Amino acid sequence: MTTTEDEDRIAVATVPSSPAQNDVATERVPGSSSGRWTSSSWFASHWADKGSRRVMIGWAVLVASLVVYYFVAGIPWSTNSVLLYVMAGLVVSSLGSGVRWKRLLLDWLPLVVVLFGYGILRGYASHTLWGPFYRPQVWFDTHVTGLGVDPTVQLQRWLYRPGLHFWDYLVWMCYMSHFFTSFIIMGVLWKTNHSKFRRYVALFVGLTFIGYITYILYPAMPPWMASQFGHLPQTTRIIDQVWKHLHIGLGQALFAGGTQFDNNVAAMPSLHGAYPMLICLFFWKESSRRKRVLLAAYPICMAFSLVYTGEHFVTDIFVGWIYAAATVYFGSKLLNRWEMRRVRKQMQEQRYGAGDGTLGAPLDSLQPDGPLVTSG
Repeated sequence: MTTTEDEDRIAVATVPSSPAQNDVATERVPGSSSGRWTSSSWFASHWADKGSRRVMIGWAVLVASLVVYYFVAGIPWSTNSVLLYVMAGLVVSSLGSGVRWKRLLLDWLPLVVVLFGYGILRGYASHTLWGPFYRPQVWFDTHVTGLGVDPTVQLQRWLYRPGLHFWDYLVWMCYMSHFFTSFIIMGVLWKTNHSKFRRYVALFVGLTFIGYITYILYPAMPPWMASQFGHLPQTTRIIDQVWKHLHIGLGQALFAGGTQFDNNVAAMPSLHGAYPMLICLFFWKESSRRKRVLLAAYPICMAFSLVYTGEHFVTDIFVGWIYAAATVYFGSKLLNRWEMRRVRKQMQEQRYGAGDGTLGAPLDSLQPDGPLVTSG
């Protein structure tokens, strides 16, 4: 006599398997009842597909080029290098389904040119007409924070000792994330949400050039430089010390002023602080509560890293946050207005035709490229 549980087992065992199930079963571990995939079976299944094979070869070539680049020239931290590798990653990820070359070039090459031009102009801004300034930042940080001493000085008294600790490497990683986080976000948006990509790039470029204008009008010392000139008690440029300890020569040279485009008095506003705030505000509305915690944590962690390492005054970061908020608010309004004009123009063309007396598609079919927002 069989129980109900035994009957269920027999019924399941007698159900004929579908061809798809048989195909999947042939790619699992031979002789294994767990049904787990092996690395060899995963590789074989993807290699058999022509599109997947192109993607795998592309990623292998890209990784190999990064390794060669590292041994020849060091870590590719420069803006142009990061952008080119992001574009290469987009090409590789699209090899299976076909690369949209026209859209890729139209969307990314102008951004590369704009940021390359910004890098040159930023270097020229180091030839200041006046300044560099330090008194307002020192006064604000010392008196408004309530510490009675500059926060960089106090934090290093509490936390920094020669020889470096694990938290010094953590703040170094947070600081260096500035050089690639925004571009990775752009790459993901380009693949997943093109209208949002265009909006984010517009706000990013706008914020960058507002910062550049401020560098010209208000050249400002960072805390480590103010300390060297005797305007603050002794501080250590911790990021530079980590570079030296990691023995990455090129990165240290680029960071410490080894290029003609470097500008050590481009501290106000802090774009290191502004970009994380831009990311936070841009994605805030559509994010869940858990994601909002991460979004809020990034600018806070970056702010701590900048102040502790002596790269920026608290004032620089506050101004950067204000710039980011203003860029998102007013920039979104301008982008919304431009989008509405574009849609209105299309509606007029559809209503009255293209000048040949014909009517186009129904007006209901016209939609904006993306959501119209006022705060990102």
